[in-house]
Amino acid sequence: MKDARGIDKQWVILNELAFKISEERPVPEEVFSRLRIANNVITYYLLDEHASYDSLKDAEAELSRVQGILFGLCDHELAMEYLEKMGKALRNELDVKFPIKKSSFNSEVKSRKDVESIRVKLQKEIQVEILGELSELHGVVFEYSREDEDKVLIDGEKRRVITALKDFSVIWNE
Repeated sequence: MKDARGIDKQWVILNELAFKISEERPVPEEVFSRLRIANNVITYYLLDEHASYDSLKDAEAELSRVQGILFGLCDHELAMEYLEKMGKALRNELDVKFPIKKSSFNSEVKSRKDVESIRVKLQKEIQVEILGELSELHGVVFEYSREDEDKVLIDGEKRRVITALKDFSVIWNE
């Protein structure tokens, strides 16, 4: 995995500080919004092998704004404690883990041209063996959605997905 040069660890520290301050006093929503943006940018950088280091500059700018707001809200002792942690994060001396959110979609299928990915809502449960047979027959991937229990994902080349959907519609309409 790529190295975010301590920016990912800074995010973890600032996120921790934001929640610590929020226990004592209200924290502006802007802080959490900017933390979410920075999280998405850092995740993109870490997961996309083609992402350049320049994309991390956006996350760093968001974290700088968050840092300015948060250090203005906390007392001197807490500020010094977290400034020390921020320095260690920049030097990669802290052992904290950045929470990476991965998509449940098959990245190999998503990266090809002429690929279609659809979700179909089911009226009743269909056996996995039937989905496996349809997958082999049409050369597409049928799988139950990890997000919604009553949906099936169909991934594959667009023309094959259309053909598979026609055959599958007989089963799913029963």
